[in-house]
Amino acid sequence: MSFTHLLPVDWLQEIAVFPLPRLVFFPGTVLPLHIFEPRYRAMLQDCLKSGRLALAVTLLKPGYETNYEGRPPMHDLCTVGRIERHEELADGRFNLVLKGLHRVKLQELPAGDLPYRRANAELLDLRRGSERVSRDSITTLISTASRVATAVRRTHTDFTLGIQPDDAPHHIADTLADRLLADPDARQDVLETLDVGERVKKVTSYVASLLAELEFENTKGPLQ
Repeated sequence: MSFTHLLPVDWLQEIAVFPLPRLVFFPGTVLPLHIFEPRYRAMLQDCLKSGRLALAVTLLKPGYETNYEGRPPMHDLCTVGRIERHEELADGRFNLVLKGLHRVKLQELPAGDLPYRRANAELLDLRRGSERVSRDSITTLISTASRVATAVRRTHTDFTLGIQPDDAPHHIADTLADRLLADPDARQDVLETLDVGERVKKVTSYVASLLAELEFENTKGPLQ
């Protein structure tokens, strides 16, 4: 059995898929989940029973509401996370924590007799284009994000960006997108930007737009 980032590669074959509305999961981040639908309780029970402690979490496409109980369209580029912790409640629901590990591209498998969806997941290169990322571009991104964080801490005093300046560029971009971008479409756009240099530019643009909105809304004038 071969491993990548502590995830056995064979877990990517026939991996359980958890499609969700308005939620985009990034590598390097932590996602707490509450599992209550019967089909997803069965999914998690199967994962735990088999020892394949991983899920692919993906964003449902617009219009999913008309077929939510079935197999509505979902994005095929998503993140696979390892189940780090889980707790089964007395009524069969679950609380769990996922650690995001890899961007993947899904090839959905036929439904079969299972109530949940499965796919083969192709690993995508986390570091594509990292060698072309300049120090200046990272400094600009962190500086812009830090100004947003200053504004956020006015009402949430314990808010942090969750990065260090010497972190890898792909980790900085993904973590700041996760911490600062709320719009699912923007988050999915960042997730689907595979070149790290382009991703850094894109996150910088989104965060700069957020900063401009905060400055406009700030009745005391521009942030200092």
